[in-house]
Amino acid sequence: MSGRNNAFVALGAAIVTVAGVALATPVSVLTVSDGATEFVGTLDPEEALHYSYRQSIYQVTVFEDLARQGTGLRIQRVRSSDIRSIEYFGWRGEPTQSEGLWTEASPPTVAVDSALVIRITPAGEQALSTSRWRIELKPRFGETVVRVRAEDRPWVLALLEGAR
Repeated sequence: MSGRNNAFVALGAAIVTVAGVALATPVSVLTVSDGATEFVGTLDPEEALHYSYRQSIYQVTVFEDLARQGTGLRIQRVRSSDIRSIEYFGWRGEPTQSEGLWTEASPPTVAVDSALVIRITPAGEQALSTSRWRIELKPRFGETVVRVRAEDRPWVLALLEGAR
C-alpha cells in the first residue's frame, strides 16, 4: 500500500508543478488603461497592431501600423487618403499611393515608446485592433487619456483579466 500511496503523492506533486508552470507562463498582451479601467488583449510579438483615428487638421482617417518591439511599440508605417496627414509626421521619405491611400514607412530612427499615450477626443473616432480583436476607445473609456503598453503577463492573470 505504501508504494501505491507514494505513487499518488508523486503524481499529485507532478500535476501541481505542471499546472503551476502553465499558469505562470508569460503571454504577450496589449494593455490600454486610463488608470481606473483596463482593456487587455493578446498581442503576439510578431502580430500587427493597428491604430486608427480621425486627424483633426485635415479631417481624414489615419491608420498607423504598429509593431511590438521588445517591451515597447514602434510605428512601422502610416496610411491615409490625404497626403498632408502623412506629411504631418515630418518624415523625409516619399509617400506612395496604393488603393486610394497614401502610405509611408517610418524611418529607422523612429523611437520605440514604452507606452503610447492617446488623448481620446470628443469625436471619438479612435480604435486599436489586431486580426483577433478591436476596441473603440471612446465607448470604452470616455474622453480621457489612455496609456497603451505591450507587456508580458502570467497566463492565469491574462485569462482572469479577460484577454481577448
